[in-house]
Amino acid sequence: MVRPVRPSLALAAGLLVACASSRPPAAVPATSAPAAAAAPAAAPASPASPTAAVPDEAPPLLQLPGDVHPVRYALRLELDPARDAGFRGQVEIQVVLDRPRQTVWLHGNALRVTAAAVVAGAERLPATWRQVTPSGVARLDLPRAVGPGPVTLRLAWEAPWGGGRGAARYGKAPERFVATQHEPVDARRVFPGFDEPRFKTPFEVTVDAPADLLVVSNASEEGAEAAGSMRRVRFAATDPLPTYLVFVAVGPFETVDATLPPNGLRKRPLPVRFVVPRGRGGDVAFAREAGSALLVELERYFGMPFPYPKLDQLAIPGFLVGGMENAGAIAYRSELLLRNAATDGPLARLGAAEVLAHEMAHQWFGDLVTPAWWTDIWLNESFATWMGIRAVQRWRPELGAELAFQEDAALAFRVDALGSTRAIRKPLDRMEDVESQFDLVSYQKGAAVLAMFERWLGEDRFQDGIRRYLAARPHGTGSTSALLADLSIASGRDVAGPLETFLDRPGAPLVEARTRCEAGRGRLLLSQSRSVPRGSAAAQDGTWQVPVCVRWSTAGREDERCVLLAAREASVDLPGGCPDWIFPNAGAAGYYRVALSPEDLARVRARALPRLSAPERVALAGSIRAAQQSGALPYADALDALGALAGDPEPAVAAQGMAALSFAHDRLVTDALRPAVAARMRALYRPALDRLGWNPRPGEPPQVREHRAALVALLARVGADPAVRREAARRGAAWLGLPDGTLHADAVSPDLAAVAAEQAIRARGAPAFDAAAARLAASRDPQVRMRLVRALASTEDPALDARALSLLRSDDLDPRERIVPLRQVLADAGPGVRDRLLDALVSDVDGFARGMGFFTAQVPAIAAGACRAEDADRLEAAVRPKLEAYPEMAVSLARTAESIRVCAAEREAERGPAAAYFGRR
Repeated sequence: MVRPVRPSLALAAGLLVACASSRPPAAVPATSAPAAAAAPAAAPASPASPTAAVPDEAPPLLQLPGDVHPVRYALRLELDPARDAGFRGQVEIQVVLDRPRQTVWLHGNALRVTAAAVVAGAERLPATWRQVTPSGVARLDLPRAVGPGPVTLRLAWEAPWGGGRGAARYGKAPERFVATQHEPVDARRVFPGFDEPRFKTPFEVTVDAPADLLVVSNASEEGAEAAGSMRRVRFAATDPLPTYLVFVAVGPFETVDATLPPNGLRKRPLPVRFVVPRGRGGDVAFAREAGSALLVELERYFGMPFPYPKLDQLAIPGFLVGGMENAGAIAYRSELLLRNAATDGPLARLGAAEVLAHEMAHQWFGDLVTPAWWTDIWLNESFATWMGIRAVQRWRPELGAELAFQEDAALAFRVDALGSTRAIRKPLDRMEDVESQFDLVSYQKGAAVLAMFERWLGEDRFQDGIRRYLAARPHGTGSTSALLADLSIASGRDVAGPLETFLDRPGAPLVEARTRCEAGRGRLLLSQSRSVPRGSAAAQDGTWQVPVCVRWSTAGREDERCVLLAAREASVDLPGGCPDWIFPNAGAAGYYRVALSPEDLARVRARALPRLSAPERVALAGSIRAAQQSGALPYADALDALGALAGDPEPAVAAQGMAALSFAHDRLVTDALRPAVAARMRALYRPALDRLGWNPRPGEPPQVREHRAALVALLARVGADPAVRREAARRGAAWLGLPDGTLHADAVSPDLAAVAAEQAIRARGAPAFDAAAARLAASRDPQVRMRLVRALASTEDPALDARALSLLRSDDLDPRERIVPLRQVLADAGPGVRDRLLDALVSDVDGFARGMGFFTAQVPAIAAGACRAEDADRLEAAVRPKLEAYPEMAVSLARTAESIRVCAAEREAERGPAAAYFGRR
């Protein structure tokens, strides 16, 4: 599964989960109401009370007992998107009991069970169902014990539609869609079962749905029969699956064939379809091209064919998760697959390709071989994140996936610097915290750690270890220890010891490096500690076993060497004499920050920058900023080094100093010095905008378009460049239909639309705000809507504040349309907008939580742009009393409050140095 969007750096410390929790329901009591749905054959019409006393048994709060084994499900669902009351279902679960049992523990959340029975041999016993925990643990009680041996559980139930989880409805009448989203523990909202990843069983799925709608599930359709206005669709039995990968969708879809021909690994054609809303089949050309190429690339890497009989790729309007890897039936938010050339940009296509590759990689790593428990979910998400980037880079290097990976690593470093972060592999103490396992640590940090160890082991040996792991466990479960053992066998060295230091210890290493030249011999002195900024609650002690790969040049001859830094300090010989320069993160593959001595940093700036790759230069810039924030590098040296990168031909490198200058403008200097910061910004970055121009060129890489948009936003807001402000406002007004009432879609490129509309609103006030609000109400294009909401939320006009906040809470926006623009506003807006959002949040936490649904856990992160210790105090005072109602906010609150205090500490420490630095200018 992928997070809904790639978050901004400003929000990284507060962003937690791939799909945020909603409030848990109250326990569902036992019911004996008459069945509203047809009861399964041989089951009573209503649950009956057992005639014998049931032994008291404490509910299992984490994992179910190991003496009950599900072996097969026959699941039937009645899914009518037009039915407001919800859906109905029936299931037969074949289980094997290791010992006699009078109570069977399983899962079901907010299900109104209308019939329950257990069949043991020729005997049918009535059963009573009761949900006993808010997380969905349920008990099925019998009049007497049954087993050991095989028995069959038979249940019928009704349930409400879920708000983005379980079986949820999307769209609006008359075009409504139903799709399931089960990861991590929401299959229990759809059907009773054993909702843990270790229980992998075949599923036989049957769906009753309106006859004019298409039904899709994990397996191929096996048959269908009409029943009036409804149709019953039967699907073939699946390969063994955990409950979280079971999937059903119903809606007004059409299909686009994308069958793949046989290849060297796959002897038969692979049936592939893109399943899209009716009338949108023409918009999947890019997804079809990318999906086909990337799937073949994945087959090649894994050395085995696609592991399921078919693949459907579904575009679901309003789907709140970016993508979900259901086996053989991957679900996506529709705009990831449906590309509109008029409103699309190449950066969005890079994101779409990454998500496609990520979800298809899961078909092997996660679906074919599944972690047995959620504490190993990093195996799924870290690997799919790393593999997705790798596959896109191999397919289309010009899209810049490799540099996007560096941006993702920067997000992980930001969170990992906090004392409130977690280890990649962390015990799960209660089920209410399961979704905190799906965060930047599992995705970005884990992926970066895998990339580091691949560099250390070598690509071929790393690949061999992955293939061994998958080949040994098809349709079964795996574990971290099993993967590390296979990597160790493949590489001929101990991988478990070093890699576990990164899995089990929070934080990221800081590797300090300095050269020493003695008697014409070069030596590199290394030491390690934890990378911690000022104000962090994290201790700076601790050691890792760090694979450090060093690049250096001696007399113009370059070399590279990888060593394992296992102790706090080490010394490395550099053959060839005294080095001209060193860079101790070759390929930017290391998940660690680097602190060079001032002399070595000066040599890199003077001699090595043209020799370093773009990812290496991005990593260098990140390390410079981290060293400044920790106090290890003087402010002036850091700003000079970052400024030297502003003219870099690679946009991702050139942009590295933007955040530091924005921080100085907004947080460090007085009003009297802000013009000096703005002037410095214009001197560094206006030439780049002049060189790029306002209009994209044919074939322009996505990173260039992103950089242009960042330059315009920076120069208009912080740089106070009057010409940039005027031109952006002019284009934005035309895009909004001012002053002639005609929308000019071509007035600005899609990449610049949000910032142009924002500048138009700031320049023209209420008339432009009204025009943007009217266009939002009329638009159904998800990308256009996101840009408009962002522009409207960024207003700095106090007279429009109330309207902007009202918009963010409007039922006309789905939760994703609220949270994504807020992330972007936090990254780009000035202190006034950030303070306004903080004031609104602390005064009405419940109001912000309502309507966020899937994203409730991220509500505290709305304050992530704050930078005063008292702001953290206010946030905690407002949100902490709400944690009983919204327990999913707890981790986000801790991280956001700490990130605010880190910001405040930097502000306090660097005010004087910043005043001196910009005062000289």
